[in-house]
Amino acid sequence: MKDHVSLQERLKDLRVEKGLKLEELAEQVGLSKSALGSYENDEDKEINHGSLLKLAGFYQVTVDYLLGLTDNRAHENTPLAELHL
Repeated sequence: MKDHVSLQERLKDLRVEKGLKLEELAEQVGLSKSALGSYENDEDKEINHGSLLKLAGFYQVTVDYLLGLTDNRAHENTPLAELHL
């Protein structure tokens, strides 16, 4: 049983859930199809901060969710102290 879902898997799963092709996602988020494809398939590909924020915003999930730090997609009703602001 796999404990950790990778960033690549999360990105692909979210895109598939929305029923989007890479080309469609690229148009909607303003990133290139090749960059998005490498984000989904290349474990060694680094994603810059801006792209990570764009994707999290588009999918309406937290960056922590994308990075696999939590399984909660949103921090709704999370106590302020737990947000480490």
